[in-house]
Amino acid sequence: MRPRPSAIARALQGLSFIGTLCAVAAGQPVLAQTALAEPATPAADAQATELNRVVVTARKREERGQDVPQSLNVFSGTGLEAAGVSSLEQLQFKTPGVAAVSGPGNQVSIRGVSNNASQRGGGPSTAVHIDGVYLPRPEMALGETFDLNRIEVLKGPEGTLYGRNATAGVVNYLTRDPAGETGFDGFVGVGSFGLRRAQAGVNIAAGESAGFRISAAGARDDGYTENLHPSGGRIDGRDFKAVRLKGAFQLGTAVTARVTVQHVEDRGTLGYGVQENPEADNFVNSLQPPQRESVRRIQVDTPPDVHRRGTLVSAQIAADLGNGIELKSITGYVRYDSRFFYDADGTGGFIETTRGDDHSKFWSQEFQLSGGAAKGLSWTSGVYLSRETTRGFSLVEDSNAYPADLTPFTFYTAQFEARGRTSAVFGELTYALSPRWTAVAGARYTRETLSGASQGSDIDFATFDQVPFSGAESTTSSRFTPKVLLQYKPSTEHMLYGSVTGGFKSGGINFNPPVRSYRPEKIVALELGSKSSFAGGMVELDVAGFHYDYRDLQLRTVVGNQAPISNVSKASVKGLELAVVARPSKDLTLDFNAAWVDSALKDYVSPATGTDLSGMPLPLSPRFSGTAGAQYRFGLGDGRSLTARAEISRQGSVIFPALQDTTIERRAAVTLVNANLRYSFADQRTYVSLIGRNLTNKTYLSNRTYSAGFADIETYAAPRTVELRVGTRF
Repeated sequence: MRPRPSAIARALQGLSFIGTLCAVAAGQPVLAQTALAEPATPAADAQATELNRVVVTARKREERGQDVPQSLNVFSGTGLEAAGVSSLEQLQFKTPGVAAVSGPGNQVSIRGVSNNASQRGGGPSTAVHIDGVYLPRPEMALGETFDLNRIEVLKGPEGTLYGRNATAGVVNYLTRDPAGETGFDGFVGVGSFGLRRAQAGVNIAAGESAGFRISAAGARDDGYTENLHPSGGRIDGRDFKAVRLKGAFQLGTAVTARVTVQHVEDRGTLGYGVQENPEADNFVNSLQPPQRESVRRIQVDTPPDVHRRGTLVSAQIAADLGNGIELKSITGYVRYDSRFFYDADGTGGFIETTRGDDHSKFWSQEFQLSGGAAKGLSWTSGVYLSRETTRGFSLVEDSNAYPADLTPFTFYTAQFEARGRTSAVFGELTYALSPRWTAVAGARYTRETLSGASQGSDIDFATFDQVPFSGAESTTSSRFTPKVLLQYKPSTEHMLYGSVTGGFKSGGINFNPPVRSYRPEKIVALELGSKSSFAGGMVELDVAGFHYDYRDLQLRTVVGNQAPISNVSKASVKGLELAVVARPSKDLTLDFNAAWVDSALKDYVSPATGTDLSGMPLPLSPRFSGTAGAQYRFGLGDGRSLTARAEISRQGSVIFPALQDTTIERRAAVTLVNANLRYSFADQRTYVSLIGRNLTNKTYLSNRTYSAGFADIETYAAPRTVELRVGTRF
């Protein structure tokens, strides 16, 4: 039997789930001058909604989330813990228009904008930060989270204050600050598929002007996909551990400092349950025995071996220069190493395995100068610099003739090395034209360079001989991205806004053959919206409408056994978002959220099939997604309480991004139900919680990679899971 093309499984989960701006918000304010944050109370903070009280730093200054004139979702760390949300892939179910996937492929999509390709030689379209430090590799952003203060999700291009790789939006992780006094908090949990989970944090007070927090977390289970092959084991499981040290200091009367040091190790195999669609008419399904007994019971001759390690250092120093002017320095260092080895053929016997190894070192420095001394005037300006070096290799091995000769031979191999540099200057000015009208104007100039080389060999399908390749490329991108916004507040409870924002993501390099560069992508976004509160603040209503002019978007398309990135001349994105949160009483919270996104490629012909795909929605962009939730707190006397929450979400069908046959590369609409119960003891410090996700046990695709005549590779999301937790603080 002749070797077959590579079946590269990229597990992409395209679910949009909508969360409210405040529905799980109990986030503490950011550390200010001399005050250290107070610890969260597990009983009182279990997904509580504090309308009009959420403090955010989305615009790099402290303000209420309801005062930020743009589409924004904020989630408290304690609320996410109560809901059992421990990754961005799960958080997508609480955020309208957001999709996140992990596994062999890693990406985040906001309102249909994403880089659906390997990040080698390029960058993500969503900028993710931890404590102000940008994460250049999306694998780190999609890992398990722990001990968070809050998560802020900004939707739409952020070309002014953030800039780098933010054509889709920004996700900010803010880790939990040291508390005001020495203490402990944590929980342990057990659940479905042998889940064992634990998280603990220790606060250490060092006088009135300093504090430390040491936190650690770990989670492990047996995986929800059983391997029937004699190699044994289970797949699609967690295996995660992490530790973090955070310090907050008052250095004199005018200078504060924060330092975060974090290390994460992840050997989980979520998204690696690669299997063949048994209904496909192709070569793989002609083999015996069949690979799949059910979507949860498959044969994988080579169980996946995955190892990811990440280290992050963030150092922030803020100095009050007087007259309302502040100087801030944010220094970041990120090191990320990953290794993977998995069965990529979707059969029960050895045909093809894929392995890879990637290493990244990233340094960044940002200086911010901000002020607001003049009446009605505030401003933020800054300089940003970063450097990154990456290197790695790939190896795809194939059997000589399955099943007669299982001797492996090299199907494809490559190694690469690259260096990237970024520099930018930015500024944003806010001016109160009158008590009701405010204008915002900003701009950023960014210059990015990327250079690198790769070499290896690839199969020639005419002769099935190895053909060596090598190449070196460099690309330089620069862009001026402005922003103009007008805000009107007819009263303190209502705000209307309109903005025009430019977004930019630099060009990159295809390190697979042929080695060549591709152009930057650009977005001009128009957003109109309103934020209102009613009934004395018991009800909040947010509405946003948007339209994108999206040009030269970077799109991956499977061609043969390669997946190069090419520029699509144009696409359009438009949509509406609605979020309603209500607290009719102090014990009852209701929320409803919905997003409608209409996206379409323009003038695009698939390089793989020659098919005109104009009008096709962008990958991972459902037309509709929505969720409804309700939460009630039952007082049981003597300080005891029981808090119950249930939510149901529905997302329309999505297209997966191989773009060979879009009639097949789809996932049908899916509806999910999640719920949790939390019993708090009389001391208001100890609790027991029960968390259920996908309670109707819905079976749905997380990814499909189709290659005509050879394979229709699928991966599936988690089934119903239940977890029991016990937590306390003292």
